[in-house]
Amino acid sequence: MEFAIIAPLLLLLLFGIIEFGLTFNDYQSIRQGAREGAREAVVKNYGTVTSCGINGDAAAATADVQRIICQTKARTGLGNSVRVAVRVVADPNASTWKDNSVQICETRLVNSITGLFTPLVGGLPLRTQITMRAEKSMGASIDPGNTTTWDETDPSGDNWSWC
Repeated sequence: MEFAIIAPLLLLLLFGIIEFGLTFNDYQSIRQGAREGAREAVVKNYGTVTSCGINGDAAAATADVQRIICQTKARTGLGNSVRVAVRVVADPNASTWKDNSVQICETRLVNSITGLFTPLVGGLPLRTQITMRAEKSMGASIDPGNTTTWDETDPSGDNWSWC
């Protein structure tokens, strides 16, 4: 009798721990993917893939930017549910690529695996942003004289205002 009373609470606690662990793992994957994507962008190691389900304004970006986005998604390892924004920020008082920084922003909506916690966490965005200083010229199609942005569609509808 006592177990019948306690069992639902224990199962809820167990599934809550599992959901938290999986969500935390996704967040760590997003952080690591953004970090590696930014690192590879600043050393001009873009990869070769340009088709990875890019959407939004980024779909019309140059091939190098598309490679950065696809490389970041591949490094994240969470498939096409991740959305990426790339910003190349230049110092307006400088004239060379050495004054550029690359900012990679990533977001993904939380999915409840068990479905028990969908009302609480379903659709909440996991977000991260990483900024690194350019170590090499990123090429004429990317090196700006001012801030340049390429964004995929933000699934939370915030239009990357947080980035």
